[in-house]
Amino acid sequence: MFASTASYLLIAAAALQPVLAGVYITAPVSGTPATGGQVLEVKWADDGKTPTVASVGPCSVDIYTGSVNNQVKLQNLAASVDVSKTSSISATIDPSIGQDDSHYFIRFTSLSLKSETNSQYPYEAFSAMFTINSMTGKFDSATLAAIDAGNSTSSSSSASSGSSAVSNSSSKTTAGLAASASSKSSASASTSSKSTSAALPINEILPAGLLLVTAGFVSYLVL
Repeated sequence: MFASTASYLLIAAAALQPVLAGVYITAPVSGTPATGGQVLEVKWADDGKTPTVASVGPCSVDIYTGSVNNQVKLQNLAASVDVSKTSSISATIDPSIGQDDSHYFIRFTSLSLKSETNSQYPYEAFSAMFTINSMTGKFDSATLAAIDAGNSTSSSSSASSGSSAVSNSSSKTTAGLAASASSKSSASASTSSKSTSAALPINEILPAGLLLVTAGFVSYLVL
């Protein structure tokens, strides 16, 4: 159950343009202690921006894992909850849906409202990534690949962007799993340009150095 490339682009766009957000998920957050087999409370609020929670209306609320462009649905917590009429739900985490990991997140998918940027797709909102412990299941290879893809991209961005990666990580976990999606390619390009502009190989440096030394010696003899 992987999100399509088009869906990924919509997610990234929503993350980069908070005006498109309406449901602000206040729990779980990155530090939420969640445990398989126990109740998880999901809370949200209207962020005061378009669309309002009244416009978002009934949503499916689910536990996901993965990365920006590969999102894997693991468990439905609520098939239809009107986010304008309540601000929280509670559901028991099925411990068999996965393993102990820090890459879980909650996704809200509107059952009626479409994306403002592409009406082919529904409105979506995302929580921060959080850890679930005491799990009894195992991720399959496709799920692990989706998670690893996000980790490797994040590491590349951190190495090339320095302190800006902190900002990217923060927005990624609050608005939609990957607010830094659009910066990943530029970060990679920056890393590439740095490596290509490094010092010349020594076999190119030495001939140039010898020429300079020879030229200086000849000048000395002439003088």
